[in-house]
Amino acid sequence: MLKDKGRAQPKQKRAEETREKIIAAATELFSKDGFHTTSSKKIAKAAGVAVGSFYNHFPDKKSLLFEIHRRHSTAVHEMIAEKVSHIFTTEDVDSRILTRELIRQALAMHSFSPDLHRELTALAYTDPDFAAMARRDEEDAVLLITKLFDPWRDALRIVDLEATAWVISQSVEAVIHGIKIFGAPVEEQRLTDALGDMIHRMLFADTETRVKERSRKRQSSKRSGNA
Repeated sequence: MLKDKGRAQPKQKRAEETREKIIAAATELFSKDGFHTTSSKKIAKAAGVAVGSFYNHFPDKKSLLFEIHRRHSTAVHEMIAEKVSHIFTTEDVDSRILTRELIRQALAMHSFSPDLHRELTALAYTDPDFAAMARRDEEDAVLLITKLFDPWRDALRIVDLEATAWVISQSVEAVIHGIKIFGAPVEEQRLTDALGDMIHRMLFADTETRVKERSRKRQSSKRSGNA
């Protein structure tokens, strides 16, 4: 039995390598040629694998594109949560840094293959499955923003955090799509500065002192709990 397991490992490794080749080739082709003009056969050829190998890993090209998006979305959401959460727990936090970092991380998310993002955005308007995927992305973004700002509810000037999180999510998405996908007529830095200022004023106008005081209280509470 141990011998059989040992022999299976190289086979499993080759299968994983084949899967990665297919994903890499598909990412490039979907970005360059679009979803509808990219066939499973074309992907297999670009990956250097047999068409049968493609179907051993994915039932169709739509499932493959979903997997590409899932991987990227998961990785980016984890990165944003980690980096922004670190700033939120910093003592004497500056609320402007919070909003700027949120936008900066959203920009980083869309820096991955803007052409692929453009394709996914277009598919969300024409295909029910991609539309459902886009809605899940929106829900995840709202949950993330709500979670990040929830500890600061008493320092915010807004009343409905969940609704505000949706407004922030939609605003950030629209501006960044304009920058990264559609080509905005205004420079990126000016747009992101204006977006950050808008979000900051909506959330924190005239509450900077309260935000810093809230930060100090949280840090003090943590230290007391660890004592």
